[in-house]
Amino acid sequence: MTVEEKRGALEQVLQGRVLRRCDQLKKMLRFICEAEIEGRAAELNEYLIGVEAFGRPSSYSPVEDSIVRTRAYELRNKLARYYGTEAPDAPIQIEIARGAYVPRFIRRQGPSLSSAVPNIEANPRYALPGAWTWVRVSSAAGLIVLALLAYAFLRSPKTTAPPRDAWTPEMETFWKPFLSTNTPLMLTYNSRLFLLALPLDLMVRNWQTNEMSEVPQSAALLQFQKQMGVERLVETRNYVDFGAMYSVFLLTRTLDRRQSQISLKASKDLAWADVFNDNIIFVGGMSSADPRLRRVQEAGDFVEHVEGIANLHPKSGELAFYPVAHSSKTGANDGDKYAVLSRFPGPQRGRCIMLIGSAHSELPWALAEYVTNPLSVGELMQHVKLPSGELPDAFQVILRVTLQAQVPVRIRYVTHHVVTAPEFPYEPASQNK
Repeated sequence: MTVEEKRGALEQVLQGRVLRRCDQLKKMLRFICEAEIEGRAAELNEYLIGVEAFGRPSSYSPVEDSIVRTRAYELRNKLARYYGTEAPDAPIQIEIARGAYVPRFIRRQGPSLSSAVPNIEANPRYALPGAWTWVRVSSAAGLIVLALLAYAFLRSPKTTAPPRDAWTPEMETFWKPFLSTNTPLMLTYNSRLFLLALPLDLMVRNWQTNEMSEVPQSAALLQFQKQMGVERLVETRNYVDFGAMYSVFLLTRTLDRRQSQISLKASKDLAWADVFNDNIIFVGGMSSADPRLRRVQEAGDFVEHVEGIANLHPKSGELAFYPVAHSSKTGANDGDKYAVLSRFPGPQRGRCIMLIGSAHSELPWALAEYVTNPLSVGELMQHVKLPSGELPDAFQVILRVTLQAQVPVRIRYVTHHVVTAPEFPYEPASQNK
């Protein structure tokens, strides 16, 4: 393949509709492609791209600033979309392997990418490759399922394996409890409360109201009902935050090669049998989960609210409250926010519960980014691990997340507490009611 052919393929993508308003992605694509064309592909790494393509200072730390990984993920999706819809018959196509930053120029021969997309509508229970076990996926999981199907499609056999250091000893220690071949792993997501206003047939939401029991205490909703002549507000939980979608994508991408039994379910549909028998990762909070799981939230020192995180037992140098400016006050979702990562033992011995939760839509993405990145997991282990090298049975971590256009671009460790494990009643699945 000639240099002219490669540059021609690059220019076609840059001039396409998919990347028309994506200046950062175009700059990154041009930088890495020119490096490959000029024979400098071996020099490409996260730090170099951050400094040269995104203008980060020489003090830039990929551990604290995830812009390169975030934009690489977006760029892979954009390329797949470009060749799947806008230029399916392009003779030379550009691919960026998952876990790498070096582009590959591939001469296509045979059917186009669009012909390989599975018919999701005709196959609503389409199974992902990689020995997945699906317990049940409710209709509210639509956005997440579509993201996972896109991931499965991008993981074609031609994609090269991630770098050898993508799974480090620190990653093994951190994720070990969730990788047991004898215990399934369930990812469960929180769906926000939306209200169907009848008879107007409008969907409304108040960010301060997340349970139906709170609706009568909401002055804003009561005023809306009165002014708009709304007779009844009906509970609806058919929508999933984009942060939860990204979080599930990152978690499955990291764990599915080492855990063959992964399932997905809305937290409102979670049965006590699931909690008792599986390892559980709550994505986006657990407010609509089984009331018995409140023992988990009560066991922690860090309690999350929409306005911020309360520190019930501040240590020297810690804040009693880590505030978060809501978008209604700042006018945008940019800036710094705090997020809590929690891990507790489950009700049955050998089971674990992890909370990648937040009252803010963007933060589950940031938390998942942090715990699936070997560099940041290594940093976390340095703070949290015991002298034995293992992790405490129960702990919570506060992270500070910097957002740009609702994208987490920097994630930093703030503090952590080793906490008391929750005391669950012994209730085997056979006694579930």
